[in-house]
Amino acid sequence: MKDIDEFSQEVIDFILKNIDVHPYTLALRKSPFSEIDMKVIARQVLGRKIAKRKFPFLLNIDQYHYPKKESLEQASSETAAIFKSKLLSGESFVDLTGGMGIDTYLLGRKFQSCTYVEPNLELYKTTSQNFNHLGFSQCETHNTTCENYLSENKKKYDWAYIDPSRRIDGNRKTSIYNYEPNLVELQHKISEIADNVLVKLSPMQDISECVIALENVHKIWVISIQNEVKELLLHLKKGSDSSPIISAIDLNKEGETEYAHLFEERVCNVNLGEIKTYLYQPNAAIIKSELQNRYASQLGLEKLNPNTQLYSSDQLIEGFMGRVFAVKQCINLNKKELKKALPQMKANVITKNFPLSAQELVRKYKLKEGGDEYLIAFKDFEGGKVVAICNRLKK
Repeated sequence: MKDIDEFSQEVIDFILKNIDVHPYTLALRKSPFSEIDMKVIARQVLGRKIAKRKFPFLLNIDQYHYPKKESLEQASSETAAIFKSKLLSGESFVDLTGGMGIDTYLLGRKFQSCTYVEPNLELYKTTSQNFNHLGFSQCETHNTTCENYLSENKKKYDWAYIDPSRRIDGNRKTSIYNYEPNLVELQHKISEIADNVLVKLSPMQDISECVIALENVHKIWVISIQNEVKELLLHLKKGSDSSPIISAIDLNKEGETEYAHLFEERVCNVNLGEIKTYLYQPNAAIIKSELQNRYASQLGLEKLNPNTQLYSSDQLIEGFMGRVFAVKQCINLNKKELKKALPQMKANVITKNFPLSAQELVRKYKLKEGGDEYLIAFKDFEGGKVVAICNRLKK
């Protein structure tokens, strides 16, 4: 049995009928079709499950062939890719690490010409076929490595895009010096074919290391989706010699929110204070960008502890980029006071710089998790333990 170029309607119906079956369970069954292996069907089921939350636009294409799980995980989400597409403009675009082609397609479709580069033959064939089903005719595809393409290519592009792999020989890397292809070593060759380069890196990557290792860093974006950091983006612009701007972006159901500042001036001191009427927890992208103190200081907030990313004020700050809580009361941490403050012994528990983790606190005091109220435990700037019972204002 072997994979086929096109799925028959019977195969598509079978995939949709078994969409709720665990892919690994499905892979162990005997295929009802002589021309297609059950592992291929299981891969399509898994791909559709992931696509439902990550790239839902693909669900409208019955003939889309989903690649292996590793490629699905490496690919950008539809939400992140559409945001990135807004950053680019011009006539020509090249994706030097094409993968399953989500970024290639969603970024490249706005250009008159697009080039896709992918060394893995199986993935290359699958993606090239999928581009046909997407009607992506302006995309030229190359089955070669990024290094070989850079050595042989004679074209110039308005934008180049690179998303180096962080998983090498099964091990996850977190330093820009260890990715594949090696962006640090290739940066000059890439700048020869494009004046503008967009780099996608792991959210675990140290940003300062990037600024040191790479030349011409013009702008940095830290992208979170629903308050979870997903991508770190860098714009390398030929001739850029000024300090880059770093921008924290959160993509959410309401649209997007952003806070930006000069990278070199992102860190600053902020006044310390006691907990007041409102408590603020900055968005994850703000914290990853190290902009939390700068942002809080600009808004007139006081920090509750030098090592705790929690802030407070008596005035409500509208449009705060993060979570906002109204403080109902502060209590001593014991069963009697907890029962009085939380009659149902139910709350969402958050601990910051506190002797007990959230899970340990829940277990020790037999709390039920969830509901409308929050229990936020932290140390104040004098080292004292504070337990605040709050309601969240901003969803």
